[in-house]
Amino acid sequence: MRILNNLSIKRRLTLIIMAIGSTSVLITTLSISIFGVYNLRADIINELKLSASIVGERNYATVLFGESDKATENLNIFSVKDSIVQACLYTEKGILFAHYKHKILGDESVCPEDISPFVRDSDRRISIMMPLYKKDEKFAHMYIESTYEQIEDYVKRQTVIALLVGVGGLVICYLLAVNLQRSISRPILNLADTARQISIHKNYSIRALVSGDIKREFNNELVILTNSFNEMLSEIDARNVQLKKQYAELEKAKDIAESANRAKSQFLANISHELRTPLNAVIGFSSILMNQLFGPLGDQKYMEYAKDINSSGAHLLDIINDILDLSKAEAGKLTLTYDEVHVAKAINKCLNLISERAQKGKVTITSDVPKTLPFLVVDRLRFVQIILNILSNAVKFTPEGGTVHIAVKTKEVEEETTEFTVTVQDSGIGMSKEGLEHAFESFGQVDSGLNRKYEGTGLGLPLTKKLIEMHHGKIIIESELGRGTLVTLSFPAIPPVDVVYNQEE
Repeated sequence: MRILNNLSIKRRLTLIIMAIGSTSVLITTLSISIFGVYNLRADIINELKLSASIVGERNYATVLFGESDKATENLNIFSVKDSIVQACLYTEKGILFAHYKHKILGDESVCPEDISPFVRDSDRRISIMMPLYKKDEKFAHMYIESTYEQIEDYVKRQTVIALLVGVGGLVICYLLAVNLQRSISRPILNLADTARQISIHKNYSIRALVSGDIKREFNNELVILTNSFNEMLSEIDARNVQLKKQYAELEKAKDIAESANRAKSQFLANISHELRTPLNAVIGFSSILMNQLFGPLGDQKYMEYAKDINSSGAHLLDIINDILDLSKAEAGKLTLTYDEVHVAKAINKCLNLISERAQKGKVTITSDVPKTLPFLVVDRLRFVQIILNILSNAVKFTPEGGTVHIAVKTKEVEEETTEFTVTVQDSGIGMSKEGLEHAFESFGQVDSGLNRKYEGTGLGLPLTKKLIEMHHGKIIIESELGRGTLVTLSFPAIPPVDVVYNQEE
């Protein structure tokens, strides 16, 4: 069966049809032969009984008058038929009266002692024992023994006939199988070839040839299959044309969107550069006024105004720097300079920078950062920027009395560190599911209305996500409204081999 499954449909159909045809011919021939042998045996038995009756009537007088020689002479009539090899005539009381045997027996002939009626097959011979009657009066018993010669001749003839019929049947079955498999396998092979051509050339305009009587379509499953296959191809072709058209439109829209995004990023970069120079001047001059380098300002109000100018300028410069970084990242112009970073020292630096703000907001910051951590290969400044952005958000959105916890863990494979995981957990205001969906959108905070209470532009998380992705890491945020937020940052311990090291920005 496994060999059959590996053959083509053409050969399978041929073998199956020939097997069925030859089996049918064999069964039919065997059945005819078996019934023929059975009927021939019955005819032989009937013929022996008839011969016994005829010869018995002729020996009625010889038995009645005890003329055994005459009876033996009468039994010799069986010599005209070579198949009868022995005949025994008994008196009514079972005494052997006369005997005939064929010359082929020699000294082998022995008349049976039991004269009970029987029909027996033994040693390739048929023998019968039957009583003889004259006017319904039993006067003797006759035993006749015949060879299987007729049956054997019949079997030989039937064998020859069976071989001839079998060979002829196989030839006819083969011709029918070839013709049938062509009408069945050719359309299927045509469908398979059409499917293969479509798969290779991606040309859905190709159609399968319809084989069969199209006028009798509803009586021909192969015509129905081919037509359905062609209809499916027509539908796929139409959809393919539509998809190509839609793809072209999408490509055009994508190009327009990318062009607009590049223009936006270029505009933001240009305007950020243009704003940086006057802002640095504002911050610098306000610092001079705050430090009263050229003499006292006089009224205390001037000192307060100078501090406000300096603080606002610094805040605005931070925003512009974030805008510039984000526009560079989106334009693919932001590059990284990789170095071995001591994770504990870098995070402690971030905690020192954020501590003053946490104290003002009465937020407690705790950490679980092992000092014995191995080095992490990242851009030092961008890594600090990522951690600082996450910590700033955690402190910003945590009310008084709340807590912020930062922890670092590593993942080892075969005793080698493969990944660093930084988690920042706060007990702040949290975010809803809708808020999480917009958390990484640029200026997303503005849409949420949080800028009314919390300062910021909503650029921190989008920029952080971009920077982490550039490090081939990932960021996951889990949050629930009113129950705080958990931010998980993952960094590969060593960046991929295609990363360019020490690339200048």
